[in-house]
Amino acid sequence: MASTVTSPRPESLLRRALTGSLPNLVQWFNLYAYATFAPYFDREFFDREDRNSLVWVYGIFALSFVMRPLGSWLFGRLADQRGRRAALTGSVVLMSIGSLALAIAPTRDLIGPAAAAVLIVVMIVQGLATGGEYGVSSVALSEAGTTGHRGYVSSFQSVSLVGGMLLAQGLLLVMLVFAEKGDIAAWGWRVAFALGALGGLVLLIIEHSRIPDTPRPARVAGSLRTLLTEHRRAFIWVMLMTAGGTMAFYTVLVVAPTALRASLEQHGDAGARGATVSVLITLLVFMVMQPLGGALSDRIGRRALLIFFGAGGLLGSAAFTLSLTTVSNQLVAFALLLAGSVVLSGYTSVNTIAKAEAFPASVRTLGVGLGYAIANSLFGGTTPMLFHAAHAAGHLGWFAIMITVVIAVSLVVYVFFTPDRSTALERDA
Repeated sequence: MASTVTSPRPESLLRRALTGSLPNLVQWFNLYAYATFAPYFDREFFDREDRNSLVWVYGIFALSFVMRPLGSWLFGRLADQRGRRAALTGSVVLMSIGSLALAIAPTRDLIGPAAAAVLIVVMIVQGLATGGEYGVSSVALSEAGTTGHRGYVSSFQSVSLVGGMLLAQGLLLVMLVFAEKGDIAAWGWRVAFALGALGGLVLLIIEHSRIPDTPRPARVAGSLRTLLTEHRRAFIWVMLMTAGGTMAFYTVLVVAPTALRASLEQHGDAGARGATVSVLITLLVFMVMQPLGGALSDRIGRRALLIFFGAGGLLGSAAFTLSLTTVSNQLVAFALLLAGSVVLSGYTSVNTIAKAEAFPASVRTLGVGLGYAIANSLFGGTTPMLFHAAHAAGHLGWFAIMITVVIAVSLVVYVFFTPDRSTALERDA
């Protein structure tokens, strides 16, 4: 007699996805509060006469990415051996401590050049937290999904990631409406970091017990040696498939909003408020695309969406990049952001589940987190710094060539080295 499989209700899947993605939302709000408010606090930590102060601030942002591999290793081992919930809790605590430290950090006017050192230490701590949280939350959401719905559920990792950015941009818009730019530079950025720290505390108090956990944590697991010997090909695959996606992500969603806002202000069209509204609308649309892409991948596979991203990025990344500093019209700026986010969705909506399906449970968190963190530190975190440095030097074309080449490498991986693993987690259960 055939058994009957009952499909989970849509509201049950949605509740599971939202609960599992809350730690990610808190983490990425904290991280992108830094990226969003950087143009307002850069001269609070560096010489006000230094034209490269924003480059230095984004350089420290890039430094936090260098720490991500270490964070992914530490928290990945913890997650594979003790369970996903313990690792997520630890990473949220660490991130919140860093945000609280930034909220009360002394500026250059008070302690001189040592203010930059404070910024460096905090970003190192938050780099460890972010590196650990990504792999853990990705795997937790992938494992929380059910057969035929894992792409949909895991896509909420990207939903919450974009949600964190949306909250940061929304907070900036509120400040731009009700405060002057000088006020944001004086105290507004402190409010953003304080809210980030508070969000982490609230999450731990209210939602800790609801965060998904692995049903059977492996006591002898999370071995780096096992990962690099028995699962080396999957590990390399994760790094190469991430490289193009992470560089495109930081170009479209971190670099572009800042660059377009500056370009519109320079040309007198709309200014900071109008540009921020365009960014918010784009992020809302982008956020909705994530579960749609994840659900589509449950039907046609992860590979098709990755190829869509790679092909679109290869054809359009150079033109997109070179347009960021020359746009003078609000509608054109919005169209650029929207087009970039549509292409990027092919990667962001499925990258979480695609990576999780490449590893067995014993090294899943470590493999996903460490592979992502290494690629992210090389090609993601350095993107804002490289863009602004290239623009300041008058060589933005070199950046355009670089992003095109990196995406091309990832596209080759998507086309020729990405098998169908859509039932891998079921076999491993």
